[in-house]
Amino acid sequence: MKELSFLNRPVRVIERVYDCLVAGSGAAGYNAAVHLFDAGVENIAMLSEDRLRGTSRNTGSDKQTYYKVASAGAEGDSPRSMAETLFAGGAMDGDIALCEAAHSLEEFFHLVSLGVPFPHNTYGEYPGYQTDHDTRRRASSIGPYTSKAMTEALEREALRKGIALIDKTRVIKILSAAGDLNSAGEGGERRAFGLLCLEEGKNFTLYLAKNIIFATGGDAGLYRRTVYPEGQFGASGVLAREGLRFANISEWQYGIASIKFRWNLSGSYQQVIPRYISLDGGEGGRDDSGREEEFLNAYFPSIRELAEAVFLKGYQWPFNAERVKDFGSSIIDMAIYIERQIKGRRVYLDFTRNPAGDERIGKFDLSGIGGTGRDYLAKSGALGGSPLERLEKLNPLALELYKSHGIDLGAEYLEIDVLPQHHNGGAEIGIWWETSVKHLFAVGECAGSHGVSRPGGSALNAGQAGGLRAAAYLAGRGLKNDPWFGGGDGVFAAVLLRAAENLRDFEAELNLGGNAGPPPLPADPAEGGAIAEKLRALQDLNSRAVSFLRNRREIHESLARIEELAGESLEPGEDETAILFKYREALLLSRILHHGIRYYLDSGGLSRGSCAVIDDSDIRAQAERGFAPDKAHHDQVLISYFDPKTKTVRSFFRPVRPLPDAETWFEKVWADYRAGAVFR
Repeated sequence: MKELSFLNRPVRVIERVYDCLVAGSGAAGYNAAVHLFDAGVENIAMLSEDRLRGTSRNTGSDKQTYYKVASAGAEGDSPRSMAETLFAGGAMDGDIALCEAAHSLEEFFHLVSLGVPFPHNTYGEYPGYQTDHDTRRRASSIGPYTSKAMTEALEREALRKGIALIDKTRVIKILSAAGDLNSAGEGGERRAFGLLCLEEGKNFTLYLAKNIIFATGGDAGLYRRTVYPEGQFGASGVLAREGLRFANISEWQYGIASIKFRWNLSGSYQQVIPRYISLDGGEGGRDDSGREEEFLNAYFPSIRELAEAVFLKGYQWPFNAERVKDFGSSIIDMAIYIERQIKGRRVYLDFTRNPAGDERIGKFDLSGIGGTGRDYLAKSGALGGSPLERLEKLNPLALELYKSHGIDLGAEYLEIDVLPQHHNGGAEIGIWWETSVKHLFAVGECAGSHGVSRPGGSALNAGQAGGLRAAAYLAGRGLKNDPWFGGGDGVFAAVLLRAAENLRDFEAELNLGGNAGPPPLPADPAEGGAIAEKLRALQDLNSRAVSFLRNRREIHESLARIEELAGESLEPGEDETAILFKYREALLLSRILHHGIRYYLDSGGLSRGSCAVIDDSDIRAQAERGFAPDKAHHDQVLISYFDPKTKTVRSFFRPVRPLPDAETWFEKVWADYRAGAVFR
């Protein structure tokens, strides 16, 4: 059997069994492929929906951070110490924390060897700075585009090695099965064995593989407005369809970002203390049609405390529920929400003028902003008369970044909002980054390795460490004695029979109401069409209910609506078959996301990390009182998953895996390493 069909269309079967397929072409995906090749696993290929449009290549901040064990000065750091910092963020497994810390320098210097220009001093030390949720100066950066430079360097290395990259290819289904190859039963662990893809938005192609590494980034497609680049949609809904378990799916990171050009407004953009204003009409810029208000004045008792909070927002960019009370920096996020969502006003940063203050809180004076902020600006030679002048001195690259996108911060206001920027949750993984579906690995943002709070820059390191770990496991153990692919035509035919079962189940799950659909053609979710409109409505629902402020009542209502949508039959138009898959993925993942949050809240969960739990009373009063922090679930991981058999979603808590008491006696480790015992 070598002919397959799906939605009444032929499926082209690639008659080759890859040792590994890597889905995704960002920094994490390229790194995994490079390490596989270096470990001797050369029968591999990469699949990318569009290699130029992913998050790694198109996002950053004022000084995008790579987080690692400190490697300069007298910091006295160690992998164990870094792991303790990661673990302290809550709901993070200790063994994952130790793996990320232990490999951080190895992966950092791997990037250096490939030409990523992290700065070092005359003596070869790579100094760092302190980032949010950090205890030492572990952070390094090359400027706004650290992840872009990483991606490009890793891509050059992958191309130099001759690793195949199949572009314009979207994964729409993971082929998976339980039990033995020739067994019709469902006994035994579920495993992945291939991918169904939509090529060029037109044709279905099936790839078979002994192992699959997903490196498809965060699920920006769940939201209408995000900091993610416009080309990023995500594919965790594809993972969810196979019953894969998600860890802490409820945990996202939100922060202040620009809208016209999607970018984090962290670090230098806040440290120069720009003016926050809101307008009651118009398109911003220097539009005088709206009443201009410096709305932050109402939230602080003095201009000094206002300026300090704005300055600290550079270090403390993600919204943090524990930094709202007592004029903490996250009161700014709350104030922006009230202006935009409650009052219906538009919010901007103005870099041309200092905050004015008023008669009640006083007038702005740079010499009176507080020791930490003023000392920082003074040491940086950035004591200019305006935020723009200070930014020109402190970080001219941050200023040039906006100019390169047609935005002159010296001539126009910058419209902002508090938006989702990173998913801390994702696929549950073990210490080799394998998911709950065997032979299926998740690296980068689609892996749920971070827990609740994480140091800035740890995501870039996690993606690199994860790729290294998965590659090392496959080379050292994962390719050995795989009974599914023993060779011979009989085995290949048996695999295709299991593939055909997958395709039939997938057709039924799409729920097309008896209509198998027309030939698949490309469609843009921003364009018209009934399913495109459904996707936009789903994104709007998520943006309201799953923001940095979460309401128990609204989560219950939104989940009920999502359950209704999940049962709807669809009939795609001739230009909507492609977007059908994205909508179904986003709908399934939204269902799991809302179920997980509802379970967390119904279990007594309170505010934590980058989200606060609110009620229907006055939001500003709630902010001024502060939010009760969640302590009961600090050492628990929230697990949520879709059960393909019952078509239901389940959630539960499990204890975190503790920090390992790892063996460090050299002779013992050496003996275990020689025996291959490390691949447990």
